[in-house]
Amino acid sequence: MSQAAAAPTPKKSLMPMLVAAVVAAALAGGGGWYYARQHAPDPDAAPAVLPAQYHKLEPALVVNIDDAGSLRYLQAELQVMARDPKVFADLDAHAPAIRDALLSLFGRYPYADLMAPEGREKLRAEALEAIRAALPDAKAAASIEALYFTSFVMQ
Repeated sequence: MSQAAAAPTPKKSLMPMLVAAVVAAALAGGGGWYYARQHAPDPDAAPAVLPAQYHKLEPALVVNIDDAGSLRYLQAELQVMARDPKVFADLDAHAPAIRDALLSLFGRYPYADLMAPEGREKLRAEALEAIRAALPDAKAAASIEALYFTSFVMQ
């Protein structure tokens, strides 16, 4: 017999390869954790602001207004702005109360006041407050941010 055939070849140990795999997995996991931690949303940060959404109050309001004894008419189309679309369901549910409040408010304004831009701005501010007051849910009322006249016709 030959000596080469008689001597068994030494087996290589798998231990270094196993240790390297465990270290690589640990580094990958640690790196993933660090990345996620750096890019996680801050729980103390303010929530993202939703985009403005608009809701038309339909149909247009038509009101008689006084002009020193002669009868005139005002037709106004209105839209409210809010960022929470759930508020629009409340507006629709309470539309009769809102329309009543707005018709009463608009009917009290004299024609001369509505001809001036300051008068229309005052009416807009009071109308916004009237809409908020007509909603029973204070949170929904507070989320209505603005009121816009999309049409304002007097004759």
